[in-house]
Formats: sequence, structure tokens, C-alpha cells
Amino acid sequence: MRIVYLLKLTTFAKTHANARKHLAAWKTIVEKAVWKKKQDVLADFPNAKVIKNNRARFEIVHNTYRIIAQIDYGDGIVEIRFIGTHNEYDAIDPETI
Repeated sequence: MRIVYLLKLTTFAKTHANARKHLAAWKTIVEKAVWKKKQDVLADFPNAKVIKNNRARFEIVHNTYRIIAQIDYGDGIVEIRFIGTHNEYDAIDPETI
């Protein structure tokens, strides 16, 4: 899969040192993946939650942080829509951000 807005991930990792290795692992798995359907995402990330609008929520560092990504299964694109703390996540609508 090709990750769009990777700068969001890089910037977040610079300011959240405890998330760096987890974000790097997430990035590696996603870039090697070939997701054609929701079940493919869950096979790679069993703790992910698939939500409306072809989006998925990924838990990072034991749910301390969360990533919301919109997935274009046909074109193989994962667009990072949000990355933040669990509290920041609670303040957004993951289906529309």
C-alpha cells in the first residue's frame, strides 16, 4: 500500500518518542500490505477497527495513540487522516476528519 500524508506520521514521531518504533512498525506493515478488503486490514492489525467511509482506526502504543486512515482498496492507497492521543481522538469524528 502507498501511504499518503506520511509527513503527519514523521512529525508526530518527532514529538512523541515513545511512539517512534511503533509507528515505524505500522508504516512497514502497511507499505508491504496489499489490502483488497476490510478483512485484509484486520488480518494485519487484529486490534484495528474498521469504520464507515472506508476508514480504519489503528491503536498505537497499547491504545495511547490512534491513527485514522482512509483506505482506497482499488488503488492501494492509505491516507492518514488523523494521528493523535486517545484524548485528542475523543474530540474528533473519525468518520469525517
